[in-house]
Amino acid sequence: MDELTYEQAMQKLEEMASQMEQGKIGIDEMAECLRKAQKLMKYCHEKLYEAEKNCKSLLNVEEKE
Repeated sequence: MDELTYEQAMQKLEEMASQMEQGKIGIDEMAECLRKAQKLMKYCHEKLYEAEKNCKSLLNVEEKE
């Protein structure tokens, strides 16, 4: 999953949600889809956390200069 950008992962999540809302995913596929969505959400959360951490670090460096 590391090859995905945050935007690509979010797009996949949006597509999954849309398919679920439209009833395009059957009951048998639902559990697997939810597992994939959970992994994508965790990945996105980690990406956001890292971006926030990097921004804070950069801001701290700029303040010290």
